[in-house]
Amino acid sequence: MDTYYWDLAAREFANTATLAEQQELRQWRAAQPAHETQYQQQKQLWEKTASPIAGAIDVDAAWQQVSAKIQLQPEIEPAAPKVIPLYSYAMRIAASVLVLIGLGWFMYGYFFSSAAMQVVRSGKKRMEIVLPDSSRVWLNEGSTLTYASKFDKSERSVKLEGEAFFQVRRNPQQPFVVETGPATTKVLGTSFNLRAYPTDGAVELTVATGKVAFTSKQGTAAIVTPGYGAVLEKQTNRITKRRVADENAWAWQSGQLRFAGQPLSEVLPALEHYYGVTIRLSDTALATCRFTGTFNRAPLKEVLQVLEATLQLRYTKPVAQVYQLRGPGCQNR
Repeated sequence: MDTYYWDLAAREFANTATLAEQQELRQWRAAQPAHETQYQQQKQLWEKTASPIAGAIDVDAAWQQVSAKIQLQPEIEPAAPKVIPLYSYAMRIAASVLVLIGLGWFMYGYFFSSAAMQVVRSGKKRMEIVLPDSSRVWLNEGSTLTYASKFDKSERSVKLEGEAFFQVRRNPQQPFVVETGPATTKVLGTSFNLRAYPTDGAVELTVATGKVAFTSKQGTAAIVTPGYGAVLEKQTNRITKRRVADENAWAWQSGQLRFAGQPLSEVLPALEHYYGVTIRLSDTALATCRFTGTFNRAPLKEVLQVLEATLQLRYTKPVAQVYQLRGPGCQNR
């Protein structure tokens, strides 16, 4: 909750808000469902902690709370009238202020920490997210993206588990940083695909546009440009750059698979990644057969039928999610 509306809500709970302030707070609550949620959370916490701050401050009670925490015995006063030194009274006032400040920080942390972070899980679907800076992120299946509802002024930081395609809005004064466990990806404004599933043995980066700094937690780094990718092996923390001949690394996001005279040794991994299946060859010699073709959100069955007709192959499905290609292939051509 913005500190301005925090103050308005606090005044309303304390019955000190003006009619204009109450109206402004109602408009803010109605603007977004998240605002109403934050307001209700603050109200519940206020009600639970209202006794120490409602009405006049009980200085003696505040002092007892502080003295108990620092393991001091409370002062025992005689029954006869007493004179309290000024410094003792001032210490009690200070104690009450400390109690209220501590409560304020607790309430601030409760609302800001819980409301500031957004966690998006794609589950079994693919989805698009628009970040606070208008950057766009496409999440692949089984992925999680965590980010602040309002980015820090120094950098735009997000955390990824899984796979995502990023289209980052350029801002040289506020770098965009993606944390993926053992690797950190930093850009100013670009588009790239990042695969970092916790169960994978590596983190894979492929750059579509712009320039990307790819760094391991151990300090090894690589600058990656369009047409190239980088792989970080988790066990060794070694980063390897590689040439990327096509855009199939993010075909899951674009829906398009393109092959231009590529061998089946490159075609099949792209199909496996896109469709989430395993495709085997009955003869390793078939891996050298080259294929040219483009598919736009085509079902797997259609793609396999095209491979059959083009390369003199036949596919079978021995078990679920596993396909096998067999036949003379390109050997007789």
